[in-house]
Amino acid sequence: MHMKRVAVVGGGITGLAACLRLLSSDAHVQIVLYEASDRLGGRVQTIREPHLGLTVEAGPDSMLARKPAAMRLMESLGMAEDVVSTRPEATETYIVRDGGLCPMPKGYLGIPFDPSCVRPPLLTDAGLARALEEERMPLDLPEDDTALGAFLRARLGDEWVNYVGEPLMAGIYAGDIDRLSLMATWPSLLDLLRNHGSLVAASRALVAASSPRQPGSSRSAFITVRGGLSSVIERMVDRMARSGRVEIRTGARVGAVTRRGSVYRFHIDTVSGEHLEEDVDGAVFALPPQVTREIMRPMIDLPDVETHYQSTATIVLVYERTAFGPDLVRASGFLVPRPERMAITATTWMSNKWPHVAPESLAVIRAYVGRRGQDEALALSDDELARRAAEEVGRLTGAREHPIWTRVTRFREAMPNYGIGHLARVERAEVTLRASCPAFAIAGAGYRGVGLPDCVEQGERAAHQVLAAIGP
Repeated sequence: MHMKRVAVVGGGITGLAACLRLLSSDAHVQIVLYEASDRLGGRVQTIREPHLGLTVEAGPDSMLARKPAAMRLMESLGMAEDVVSTRPEATETYIVRDGGLCPMPKGYLGIPFDPSCVRPPLLTDAGLARALEEERMPLDLPEDDTALGAFLRARLGDEWVNYVGEPLMAGIYAGDIDRLSLMATWPSLLDLLRNHGSLVAASRALVAASSPRQPGSSRSAFITVRGGLSSVIERMVDRMARSGRVEIRTGARVGAVTRRGSVYRFHIDTVSGEHLEEDVDGAVFALPPQVTREIMRPMIDLPDVETHYQSTATIVLVYERTAFGPDLVRASGFLVPRPERMAITATTWMSNKWPHVAPESLAVIRAYVGRRGQDEALALSDDELARRAAEEVGRLTGAREHPIWTRVTRFREAMPNYGIGHLARVERAEVTLRASCPAFAIAGAGYRGVGLPDCVEQGERAAHQVLAAIGP
């Protein structure tokens, strides 16, 4: 039987998930994975510092437990026993207002449902009253996609959006809330509105239906793995290598693809300066949309998905635990609203949030820098960026000491921002590709979700599509 050859272009978690799905099928396929850089895993990067006992993420630090692809991947890799939940004690998220830390409003996504939900000075009396008015507003669902910011401003008011909604909901994308697509980022808000009549009523109902997570409980919204998320990448790569059916090519950039009879010819440039031409029967492109579009241009004019990619950086700050007072032991992090004009946009208190990050004698904070329209600090050197982050964290928390260790990791044009109409553009690209090249599929964070489970699911779905097209 003829062995079909399938290419996977892009060695992030989407591409690796596609490879594993191809391997798990009964189809007779040989797989070649092309990755332009010298490493696999994409934005997944675990920092391991044995002399400090440190295991901390430079990139994504967790997966949403409610998304099935997360646990399905762990179980398929034999890593279910390595899954770690967040500490139940780390419950307090803060928001910066006027240079001080204010508790996040009580309520789903910080949406208040009575005046006691908000402690001043996070919202003025007028800002809180405007947000609570939303419960009396008529149900007005947008017929077409709109900006997430426009939708929330109309419902909850500018002040709530500026100080709660944007840092929380757009912060996930390092984006501008007034330029992000509602349908592509937070479509669940529309379901809440339909089911409860208002977002305020939905927040009240969800809080009433929830129960506090108890110490020792395994129930957690977020999960990770004890050895760091890079251990997931390592296990995926090991599974591929052991199969004998996956050829892994790092330092190999696919520049173009052309059709040659019934097969597709890939034009590849290697880091050593070679130019190669190789034929495949099908392919998964796990790349940013504009990169995939350029590669395919000699053969097909894919519609432009128009995804903006934002550059960011993370700064890991390690302190002696004694640098902070006991009042911050429950802190999971803080968010920085755009009007505060700080270099950092948020922090996660990694050692409070996760039990495996560091010894109890250390406090580990990860600061984030860079969001759309507010990324001037990225021009600083690594030393300057670490110093600025430490200064801002120290000023807000009253840290009594300087960090004993820092690490800056930069992600150039790495965070997709989905603009208004994003899903319709993705659909047009997918339809065009299926019509012209049914054995090709596109997947990744630039299309249908930026979370790791979203990327895994997209990679698996793309592999399934290619297998169906190339046949047995």
